[in-house]
Amino acid sequence: MIDVRETIDQIEARSVDEAYWRALEKVLGTLTARALRGTLRVKIQGEGISERDRVARGLTELFSYQAKTVEELARKETSQKAPRPRDDTMHELGVHGHWVDFSDAANEARRAMDFVKRGLARGAKVVALLPSVDLDVYRQEAVRSGHQEDIEHGRFSLFDADEHLDVLKTAGVLAVLLLAIQGMIQVAKGQGYSEVWFISKIASSLLASSAPYQALALRVESAMDSLVRTLPISFYCPMPERFPGDPTLVTELLAGHGWASVAELALVSHGH
Repeated sequence: MIDVRETIDQIEARSVDEAYWRALEKVLGTLTARALRGTLRVKIQGEGISERDRVARGLTELFSYQAKTVEELARKETSQKAPRPRDDTMHELGVHGHWVDFSDAANEARRAMDFVKRGLARGAKVVALLPSVDLDVYRQEAVRSGHQEDIEHGRFSLFDADEHLDVLKTAGVLAVLLLAIQGMIQVAKGQGYSEVWFISKIASSLLASSAPYQALALRVESAMDSLVRTLPISFYCPMPERFPGDPTLVTELLAGHGWASVAELALVSHGH
């Protein structure tokens, strides 16, 4: 069973180191930076010293000014990509966003209402693609959150995604799902909406299945990311905080996506 919290911690740590290496290459040039990194890694010795610390120490000795510049650039890149409070990030979420949100089942629908509220505030049509077993839970939570009128007037629509899941599981074909989503976008445009915000549990349903379906879930997420890049839409994908499979699934799932951890921290990727 995968615990996404451990993987997220590792990803956060890597993002800080990667920001430092990118800053180093910007200051010294790619070839010089990589050569220097290799030299200092060997030259600077000391037990318990990380590769980044070895390079930073060597830079301080050799290039005090450049070392300061590298650190400033690294802090800037880290601050731009660092986790932020979920509520703050959700409030700023706009079109072309792809959000993966990890939570327990009890809080999933409630957390999704933040996305609904943000989309409606922007004048978007909000569409939820859900397994039939989740429809009533989401509808009841929407009503509790004050969205009954939005449902009645079609600003917020909930659709049964069982048929699409069956097609994906039996044929592994994404085309039907993608055409359906594009059709919903066209209908929304005809109704006067300039943006469509989707909640989709299709990928999470596949992840909860066997290994072949987990690989298919990554294909679905990649396809959604392609749509987000080119169309006036945003995607919100609720995910369980634990699911069976290889831990590398979490890393692949988060690549290029906005995400929220169970610790209420968020990285949002939008404006691809």
